Amino acid sequence: MITLLDYGAGNLASLEGALDAMGYAYRRAESPAEAGDEDLWLLPGDGHYGAAQRSLAASGWWSALKSRVAEDRPLLGICVGLQLLAEGSEEAPEAPGLNVFPGQVRRFGPGVKVPHMGWSMTAQTRSHPAFAKDEKGWLYFVHSYALDVNDCTIFSAEHGRSFTAAAAKGKVLGFQPHPEKSGAFGRGLLDKALRWLGEHPEVTK
Repeated sequence: MITLLDYGAGNLASLEGALDAMGYAYRRAESPAEAGDEDLWLLPGDGHYGAAQRSLAASGWWSALKSRVAEDRPLLGICVGLQLLAEGSEEAPEAPGLNVFPGQVRRFGPGVKVPHMGWSMTAQTRSHPAFAKDEKGWLYFVHSYALDVNDCTIFSAEHGRSFTAAAAKGKVLGFQPHPEKSGAFGRGLLDKALRWLGEHPEVTK
């Protein structure tokens, strides 16, 4: 079972549509008390980094997430959900990150359009057991900030500079793009990530 963290800062509808299409069982949870401890937790995120972090803290999720990453329990972050797994963000210097991936999330530019909105070629930068070797394809992005490429990066893309499109450390994995909105290639990556994190479709679509 997948627990979707419902804390008011994530576009859950598109994820639910993709999970339905792929046959995965899931539930929304507004607090850790509603979450299955053995579930894979899926951390979405849209909008402002600081607002998302504060909402997670106010709803009790932040403390639970810190415990989860410390125990290396399955967790998947998407968009701002990936950014929250870094050390912090220039968008909200006062708001801490979960310190899974090294580095600060930085704003794009100067010299490029911000926000970065649309499709970018995304390529694998190092091997990972969830994915086939040397996968690459077009993924859909909507963001103004990104994490630099680092030792945890497994996919990267370009927008004025190279940035992390996906990263992983232990049983924690994150996507900066929206794989659920990225056609067959993106949904394929999402499916592989979910399977590697211990989930399997209940119904074959």
